[in-house]
Amino acid sequence: MNTESKFASLKEKEREARKQIIIDSALALFAKKPFYDVGMRDVADEAGVSPATLYRYFPSQEELFVEAFIQDISAVSKAFEGMVKKDAPATIEDFAVTYVDHLIQNESTFQMMTYIMLKDNMDGQALKEFGAVTRIFFDGFSSLLERYGVKNNVRLYAQSFIGALSGIIMSYRNYAGKDKEQIREHILKLTRITAEIYSHKLMP
Repeated sequence: MNTESKFASLKEKEREARKQIIIDSALALFAKKPFYDVGMRDVADEAGVSPATLYRYFPSQEELFVEAFIQDISAVSKAFEGMVKKDAPATIEDFAVTYVDHLIQNESTFQMMTYIMLKDNMDGQALKEFGAVTRIFFDGFSSLLERYGVKNNVRLYAQSFIGALSGIIMSYRNYAGKDKEQIREHILKLTRITAEIYSHKLMP
């Protein structure tokens, strides 16, 4: 590698390092206060950069949020992969509980996901990246069904299942008169019932 190439490689590594600092700063803020209360200037201040610098790395708020969401969900995506690929694959209930409990325990992840899902006129590139990361859930469940021998309408069942679980969280995350642990227990109870219904329908 010549000197010019080395310099270009170093600049790219520095750029990626700065970009990662911004993403880490956004995630740190999401852990402190609601996702929807975090603005781009807040992230810039946390990262120690100017708003102008921040926008050079992330031209829109949506792009930053999607990048943060992708990194935040990486742990559960690896868990899904392990559950599907092990010699004795996980049950539908195990998969469902892993998905739902991760979103319950990581409020900022759930907030980012629902914000992006519901936002009108979202930036095209951000929407494309979000679609790629949400396919983790659909691909994981589709692979699980295939391990159990399901052959027909696998993708539709996966979309229906993930949609049902997400709907349960949205419907009961602010259950009146319940504390956080009671809400979690109720959501997981509904999750297990939903998994049982799909298991009876889909398992040989």
